[in-house]
Amino acid sequence: MTFNNFTGYVLAGGKSSRMGTDKAFLNFGDGTFLIRAVNTLSTVCKNCVKIVVNKAQTNFIEKLPADVSHIFDAYENRGALGGIHAALSECQSEWAIILAVDLPLVTSEAIENLSRIAYKSKDFAAIVPIQTDERPQPLCAVYHVKNSLPNLENLLDEMTSASVRDFLKVVPTRFIRQKELTINEHEDLFFNVNCPSDFQTLVSS
Repeated sequence: MTFNNFTGYVLAGGKSSRMGTDKAFLNFGDGTFLIRAVNTLSTVCKNCVKIVVNKAQTNFIEKLPADVSHIFDAYENRGALGGIHAALSECQSEWAIILAVDLPLVTSEAIENLSRIAYKSKDFAAIVPIQTDERPQPLCAVYHVKNSLPNLENLLDEMTSASVRDFLKVVPTRFIRQKELTINEHEDLFFNVNCPSDFQTLVSS
């Protein structure tokens, strides 16, 4: 395995309507959510991390790190699924690592282990963790470009309200337990910050 097989994509195109401000620029620990996500992916992807945004985020785009390139959704207003499509369409490597900007507790260790598992799972289109609450987390996952992109484009064309979970139903998906990604299998690795109370929980913990 070489990490040249992977490109990292931070999904940052959400409206952040429940938060009331762009989640990407919330400060936590050693930087903003966006910088943390970029740094987390950079452990595997080195200089090959990109930020996925939507074209309506004019002010947002001006704040992006100058040394990290960004791409736009091709399917607008399609949520996270549109962001995954943008990443897979642009990706020149075998695998795309997707990380949502509002998952600030995901570690480099988890991304490295996820990538290693993906590299050994070439018969699958998606490698998706299962959270401690038993729900899948497709926004911290690895996707095999050739095995997933055609099905994703068909789904987006056929269903205007398709979700990421709909996508996982139409591609070969390998689900993996959190304990395969981190030493502490009970930590809240996939804590999702959606609203101000979530952020308060995060900074108070």
